[in-house]
Amino acid sequence: MNRPDSLDRTLKFMAEANDKPQQIVVVDQSQDADVQMQNQKVLDSYKDVIPSLVYEHQQAKSLTKARNLGLTKATNEILAFTDDDIDVNTDTFTNVAFIMSEQKIAMIAGIDEYTQQSSTDIGYILGTKSYRNRKIGHVTHSMLGRYPDNIKIQTETQWAQGYFFVVRKSLMKQWGTKWDENLTSYAYAEDLDFSYGYYKKAHAEGLRCVIDPRVKVKHLATLEYRIPGANSIYMYVINRAYLSHKHKMGVFGHIESNWCDFWRLVERIVKKQQSAEFFHAIYCKYKYRSEIYSGKLDYEKFMGK
Repeated sequence: MNRPDSLDRTLKFMAEANDKPQQIVVVDQSQDADVQMQNQKVLDSYKDVIPSLVYEHQQAKSLTKARNLGLTKATNEILAFTDDDIDVNTDTFTNVAFIMSEQKIAMIAGIDEYTQQSSTDIGYILGTKSYRNRKIGHVTHSMLGRYPDNIKIQTETQWAQGYFFVVRKSLMKQWGTKWDENLTSYAYAEDLDFSYGYYKKAHAEGLRCVIDPRVKVKHLATLEYRIPGANSIYMYVINRAYLSHKHKMGVFGHIESNWCDFWRLVERIVKKQQSAEFFHAIYCKYKYRSEIYSGKLDYEKFMGK
């Protein structure tokens, strides 16, 4: 969406990999016709390198709708969901193919080489990390996804970050797994919901979901500085409440989520960083909880716009 240069760079690295994708599906959400044309031209420029190229335009700005649309066009068994701002390594797809040749592997979560390692353990107290699950990729009861630090061997995971991860199409079809279109933003709630739901189905059937150090990419967005806006504050609080209910985290999940929100509020008060907005988001979580639990995530209404 709105960045053909970024798309071109991403496809260039894919086209130069030792083993290339057999198909690339691009779902473009750009609103400007000229930008749409640029994106189509970028994709077409790789027709001599990639066997199958599919371009789709989607009017609605929604990651979940875009990925569901992309799924209808994807023909291969092994699917890699990627952002349009990643550099794959020359051996990324080679390693994906090798790892997925083991039928017990249902999902691979890619590793971002630019991710900074955590320098504190305070998250175990604040509810943003699980000490019990610290050695695997996990979803906390407060509905946050976390990877372990210093992943040097293949490691189990309960979720995957959306910039690059791999699943099996046949399993998605078998389980009826799709992206939840109630979630419409570009935060990681969408990725966490999809991958955690996929993991639970895989786990129930004795299949494995893993983070593997052989599957690495460079996620360029991690280099960008972003100032947290009001929208992201409400999504952080509201989306977690919705997902906690959806994934049946129970009473303990409710308690830990509130504990986490309380300390996040204290942190914002201390840093003088939009604490009033954060407090109001917590208030809305309770005031509109029946709507939130049913998937009616009207952020404009919650924000009073």
